[in-house]
Amino acid sequence: GDIVVTLNFEKREKNLKGRQLRNKGIIPAVLYGKHLEESVCLQLPVHEAERFLQYNFIGSKVEIVIGKEKYMAVLKEATYTPGANKLEHLSFQALVAGEVTRSVARVIISGRERIREGVLIHMLDEITYSALPADFVDRVEVDVSQMKPGDVLTVEELDIAKNEKIELVTPPDSVVVTVTVPKVYTEDEEAEAADVEEPALVSDKEED
Repeated sequence: GDIVVTLNFEKREKNLKGRQLRNKGIIPAVLYGKHLEESVCLQLPVHEAERFLQYNFIGSKVEIVIGKEKYMAVLKEATYTPGANKLEHLSFQALVAGEVTRSVARVIISGRERIREGVLIHMLDEITYSALPADFVDRVEVDVSQMKPGDVLTVEELDIAKNEKIELVTPPDSVVVTVTVPKVYTEDEEAEAADVEEPALVSDKEED
């Protein structure tokens, strides 16, 4: 199976404000889930939280360790300060091994630099699905290097759609990426456009 990251948390004092914690280099977090008696308030050193977020996304699984207790969970939300892009808070949902749960996979584009004509338009950032926690996928790599102008790639063409252990929630016909067709003018249109905008240029050409 895949390697799941382990994060060691401490329980958080409820009366401390988020700002007080962040000033000390600590990120507040919460672990919730319908099987927990109550949500657990947690805290994590900011450098550990940021390192986790370098390689993990919303939808990534994580083993949460609090003292002697361990929980399998999924990152549900990372809140940032508007404008400052400073991490403020993390939310995790506790998972139960045999229970189908809704999650998301991040769409990661590669090969963008090899598209010579047209412009790649990335329409869909994440794909929502339901699966058992063991079958979670947190990223879908999309290689666009072979795409040509006019090509459209939809969710149903991706590997995640062919994975029988995953039930898509995002509609299969949703467009993930498309490459625009460069506008081509006919000679008549070009002459007309030149006529309207720059009559001087047209007459210059005629003198040649």
